[in-house]
Amino acid sequence: MNRTFLIDTDTASDDAVALIMALKNPDVHVAAITVVAGNVDVQQGTRNALYTVELCEAKVPVYSGAEKPLLRLYEDATWFHGRDGLGDHNYHPPRQSAEKLHAVDA
Repeated sequence: MNRTFLIDTDTASDDAVALIMALKNPDVHVAAITVVAGNVDVQQGTRNALYTVELCEAKVPVYSGAEKPLLRLYEDATWFHGRDGLGDHNYHPPRQSAEKLHAVDA
């Protein structure tokens, strides 16, 4: 059974592992990835999602979304996940870019 997913994430190390599991599962079709601020800011989270898609050699659009929560102050978890959200291992920047469309509209 093939299932289609739209994955909404804040793409730090825990979500990168989940993305890899979904992208490599032959029974899952990831239609799109949307990224919001959370563990890291939305720009870093988007870079991490793009990097993960490339690592998996997948063709999945990535859309950036909200830069902060709607109802509370934004607090990241870089103290846990590292400044880049992936343990500060200095992975190369992704070659592809996020889609122009806002994640909400995607």
